[in-house]
Amino acid sequence: MTRAELAPEQTPFMNRTQKLVQPFLCALCAFAALLLTGCVNQKAEVAKYRSILNADVAGEVPPLEPGERLTMVRALLLANQDNENLMIRGENFIQAMNDKDRAFSQFLPTISFGPNYTILDNSEAKTTSGGGSQAVGTFGGFKPVGKTLRRFEAPVVGSGNLFHGFRDVASLQSAEWTIEQQRQLMLDAQSTLLLDVAESYYQVLRLEALIDVLNKSLLAQLERVRDAQGKLNAGVGRPLDLAQAEAQVASTRVQMEQARGDLINARTLLAFLIGAKSVTGPLVDDYSVAANPQNIEDLLFQAWSNREDYKAAKAFVEAEIHNVDAAIAEYYPSVSLNITGYLFRENFTDASKWTALLQVNLPIFSAGLIEADVRTAWSRLRQSALQESLIRRQIEQEVRTRHQNLLTSTSKLRELDSQIKAAAEAYRQAQAETRAGTGIFLNEITAQAVLLNSELDLANEIFNRKVIDLDLRRATGTLKLGIMQRAATQPTTAPTTMPVMPGK
Repeated sequence: MTRAELAPEQTPFMNRTQKLVQPFLCALCAFAALLLTGCVNQKAEVAKYRSILNADVAGEVPPLEPGERLTMVRALLLANQDNENLMIRGENFIQAMNDKDRAFSQFLPTISFGPNYTILDNSEAKTTSGGGSQAVGTFGGFKPVGKTLRRFEAPVVGSGNLFHGFRDVASLQSAEWTIEQQRQLMLDAQSTLLLDVAESYYQVLRLEALIDVLNKSLLAQLERVRDAQGKLNAGVGRPLDLAQAEAQVASTRVQMEQARGDLINARTLLAFLIGAKSVTGPLVDDYSVAANPQNIEDLLFQAWSNREDYKAAKAFVEAEIHNVDAAIAEYYPSVSLNITGYLFRENFTDASKWTALLQVNLPIFSAGLIEADVRTAWSRLRQSALQESLIRRQIEQEVRTRHQNLLTSTSKLRELDSQIKAAAEAYRQAQAETRAGTGIFLNEITAQAVLLNSELDLANEIFNRKVIDLDLRRATGTLKLGIMQRAATQPTTAPTTMPVMPGK
């Protein structure tokens, strides 16, 4: 008589053993599940990419207070600390690191614990002479319980790849280069953000300078209206002079209202970029441009060495090279080993305590799937190489264009300075001729309009040159927080060469 033919009451020792072992195994399973349920330190994960973004930042950057003076460097630091786009790029970097861990895990064995309890129908079983039941069409440790067959097993399964055709090595190397690619893309997004903040910052200063020039011009124009009205009341003036003066005042007020609206929008955009609720305090410019731009060849060398998107493109090419190796390795054989050991089985007397399976797989015919994978990998490699070449040519074009723009802006500032002096002298002479009665009032208004436009051009170009210089830094990959902090000078609230409207 086999054990399967015994009734449950005839095996008291096994019943007691089962009652003792099963709770222990269940507790072990619960403990293992508790340890493996996503215990991830979120702050440590975020700190991995924040340490890269904050490499040039000393400590925490305090938030912007209402009415606080804001320098450009502080605006850059605030934007770097709290920007969703940078964080999204950082999470891509974290995911790339996790992909590398996943690729490395292919070299390591896996161990799993999978207890199972099986119940089968045994309603057609035959009753034995001892009062038990005979299993129908079953074997391997099942125990008859009433009209069912039951079996409890607690196997520990270990499996691992002994050889995978070098695919795992190629995948790991590709993952390493992908991490570098995502790191450079994150830094590239940081540089782009810094340029956006700088452009918005100087747009605010440009509009404030515009409003200042318009306000000074409006004061002179209102004085001219009062003068024309007084002459008309005294009987020595002309209605045409008064109408022309009032028209110019109205035109200047229209420009000022538009500039004020644009200023509010510019401050709103700046607050959005730096992660602040609002920017209400004065902006204090702490950045200066070198008097003489660098040589174009030096700038191109800096771009090849520092430009983040170019480094990311080169890393992407390296990753695709290893992906080609991984695709070709699919033709190679693979060897795997699986070992199963049982901590408990319902019937140890006629069941194995462990099993081992050594499996070799040699692809003979794959219906063209491997060939398609190889061809796709080569296509992606060619595509990445073309992308690298395109980015390199774009960088050269950007550097040359921005270098020329900086040279042009520097020359324009010198010419605008001469233009301001000539326009101010013309306005002064027109005023003198009008008061002496040898000139017409229209000439004075025309001269003042020319001076006003010259002042606006100068105010705009002063800040435009700084934006061009920052854009050139972005093109050469040197728009970094550390470099910007070292380039910061004594703060100034207005351009040092801003002219003053004569005649006040």
